[in-house]
Amino acid sequence: MGIKRCSKQDWLDLALEMLSVGGIEAVRVERIADKLGIAKSGFYYHFRDRTDLHSALLDHWLQLDVAPHLDEKQFSQASPVERLAMVSDVVDRADLSKYDNAIRQWARLDPKVRKVWQKEMDYRLERIRDLFRKVGFEGDQLEMRVRTFVAYHTSERELFSELSAKDRAKFRALRLKLLVSPET
Repeated sequence: MGIKRCSKQDWLDLALEMLSVGGIEAVRVERIADKLGIAKSGFYYHFRDRTDLHSALLDHWLQLDVAPHLDEKQFSQASPVERLAMVSDVVDRADLSKYDNAIRQWARLDPKVRKVWQKEMDYRLERIRDLFRKVGFEGDQLEMRVRTFVAYHTSERELFSELSAKDRAKFRALRLKLLVSPET
């Protein structure tokens, strides 16, 4: 009978799940090791200490945004409205916002995490702002659309968990149509 081994990715994936269910206090080495079915000592093969785990956990969350790549060629050739639709689709299909609320809650407790969270939100806002600018919006009309788009995609599944994939897709198309309409 061999010794069960877990990768750093296994530790991070489970830690992120635990964070989303119970907050940062739920992310305990003993709990993770127990759920992985391994000895606590396996933790130290991948991490120096709990602070190192927390840092790696934030990095892991940030990498989730770039994991499911858009087809860069198709994206670069699309119109700004088509690009917005593509971003919406990828965020939904890959459930990229799955851990956003847990990270946001953690950020309220920890200034270092808050700095990372804010930097990521600023990055998301700027990417979407650029697309809405290219559609032709500016000023308050631009900011309202950008913030509505990002806020909705950051929290849709959490707030409206009863929606089917089909309904989310339908509302996503309607929402985008509303947000790019100059009459709104």
